[in-house]
Parts: sequence; C-alpha cells; structure tokens
Amino acid sequence: MLVKLISNYAAYNAWANERIVTWMRMLDQELLYQNTPSSYSSIDYTMQHILRTQRYWLLFISEEDTSIVNWSVREGEVENIMSELITVSEEMKRRFSLFTEEDLLKVLHLRSAWAENDLPRYEYIQHIINHSTFHRGQIITMARCIGITEGVVNTDYNFFNISLGG
Repeated sequence: MLVKLISNYAAYNAWANERIVTWMRMLDQELLYQNTPSSYSSIDYTMQHILRTQRYWLLFISEEDTSIVNWSVREGEVENIMSELITVSEEMKRRFSLFTEEDLLKVLHLRSAWAENDLPRYEYIQHIINHSTFHRGQIITMARCIGITEGVVNTDYNFFNISLGG
C-alpha cells in the first residue's frame, strides 16, 4: 500500500511540474523574471528554489552525496530551469517507484545546518512533494498578481487522479 501511495505521489509531482512548465512556456518569458512579492521575488526564483530542493532531496532520499547540490541563484536561465525541473521530477518519479516497502520504512538520518531529523524515507518523500506543491501554488498566485489570468493550470492532486480515470 505504501509503495503504491509513494509511486502515485511521485507521479503526481512529475505531472504537476510538467503542467506548470508547459503553461509557463506559453507566457512572455519576461513575466517570469518580474518582481513579485512572495517567498521568492519572482516566478523564476521560485522555480529555481523548487529545482534546487528537489535535487537535494532526491540525493538525500537516495542516500547519495548532497554536497554536490549547487545552491546558487542563476540569472536569465528560466528555460533551462524549467527543463531541468522536468528532468529531476521524472528522475524522482522513477527512483521513488523502485523503493520497496522496507526501503520506504527505512529511517534516514538528516544532519544539516538547517534541520536534524530521523524519519522514515517515505516521510522525506512526502515532504519534498508537499514542498513543491506549496511553491507551485505560490507561482499561480504570483502569476495572478502580475496580471496573468489566461490558461492558469490546475495542479491539484485530486485533479491528477481524475485525469488518470480514477
């Protein structure tokens, strides 16, 4: 049951990121750099944050070296950021669906400058997907704040399941 839940949740994350990127590619790219009040100052910076954290958590959850994550802000690369986000999301979907129940229940020990936790792997997976969901919601709100109202996508988990015929 847990394997199915996590596999579905990772597929949802990839689907939602694909939908939001497809939508953003239809917009005037300059709007993605526009200063907009939120956790991050632009849609571009918010996308970069999602990308960096997904990379970090993919490595951590896979028990790989997280020190290789580049946390720096990249200027003028929104198309690259969007492409990389799709790639990382697909890799999360692929890797997370390979975990067995035992793998998902394994306790991983997070020791970083910003947090210390000892949680089962599946909780870290839930965390990163919830994190991305939170920031996708901010992107939609930011877009509306700068006047984008046409074609706004629905990335709700329930909508994802309906799209699968469930």
